[in-house]
Amino acid sequence: MFNIRVIMLIMLSFVLGTCEYVVIGILPNIAEDLNVSITQTGLLISAFAIVYSVGAPLITAYLSRFPRYRTVLSLMFLFTLGNVACMLAPNYPVMLASRIFLAAVSSALISMSMTFAPDVAPRKYTSSVISWIFAGFNIASVFGVPFSMFIVQFASWRVAFAFIVVVSILLLLLMVKFLPTKNLPPTNNIMEQLVLLKDRRIIMAVSAMILSGSSAYCFYTYLSPILLDKMGLSSNLLTLAFVIFGVAAMISNLLSPMLNYWGGMRILWMIFAGQAIFSILLAFTMESFILGSVVICCLGVLMYLLNTPTQMYYLQVSKKFYPGTLALAGSLTSSSYNVGIAVGSFAGSLSVDLAGLNSVGITGGVFAILATIISYLLASRIKREYKEVIARAMRMLNK
Repeated sequence: MFNIRVIMLIMLSFVLGTCEYVVIGILPNIAEDLNVSITQTGLLISAFAIVYSVGAPLITAYLSRFPRYRTVLSLMFLFTLGNVACMLAPNYPVMLASRIFLAAVSSALISMSMTFAPDVAPRKYTSSVISWIFAGFNIASVFGVPFSMFIVQFASWRVAFAFIVVVSILLLLLMVKFLPTKNLPPTNNIMEQLVLLKDRRIIMAVSAMILSGSSAYCFYTYLSPILLDKMGLSSNLLTLAFVIFGVAAMISNLLSPMLNYWGGMRILWMIFAGQAIFSILLAFTMESFILGSVVICCLGVLMYLLNTPTQMYYLQVSKKFYPGTLALAGSLTSSSYNVGIAVGSFAGSLSVDLAGLNSVGITGGVFAILATIISYLLASRIKREYKEVIARAMRMLNK
């Protein structure tokens, strides 16, 4: 399964994820260097997430009309230029514009990379390949922060972007040689593709994913103060704690394709129910180092289990009911989760301001409960549709 093409796609998603999250760990350094407030610098994160979540479906739907191979290479080239612009940014407006540009490019790149999964590995490994592509992106979301924190201990924050530029150039060269040149089936125009977003099953799946992402980022946004202020962790061990959490996230990604085999969308509500339970438990255990650590690790393991089942479901609905919307379907997981990141971060901030740090667990639990209800209703619908197909097939056999 792990041929050079699969590894290349995993590395691509890792670089894209690192690019998105690397700013979190170097916000104070950027603010000081560019002579702006830390609050103003925080806009680099929220602006990226908003543009990413909106741009992923729209930009992908538009670009899917063009030859996939050339489009992805062009996007990779633009991605490299965007990181060069961040590395050399002389002031805040240039930095903000560069991050917005990168968000638009990254959203299309990760979405279109998903469409290569069936072309780079045998069919039986497709779900595993998709899981590993997500693993690259999501592990970067956890390791990108300690990586940037480590960089600024020894060098300028610009070195973090220089690292991304170097890896991006190497990836671009590999993609020129190894990326499949096979194009997608003919796609519809952008308005015809957006009909996919009107399907009630897609709406329910996307809503559940947004709510789950919101739940996760309610507490993850404030993981540092939880570890330092509530659990009493030494600041010297903070980077190690994020690495351990990254391991939990890796486990989550590795288990995700197995969840798809065990029932996929039909059992996903159980995962969200577990997420709700542990989120609420966090509110009552974060002042205990041992209990709080166990709960946080469990939340890390639950965090990305939804990726493969939802992505496979989007692709299945697209292929069966809406031909020509495959690229758009590939964008829904990353875009909806980024909406969840933005909503969760905002809700977590509001919750902390109103009720203190302990409240992020309760707020996250509410989001997860809503995700459980919606995904349970979707699971019931999927089971009902499956029974109808079986009954129809039996009637045809009896004839």
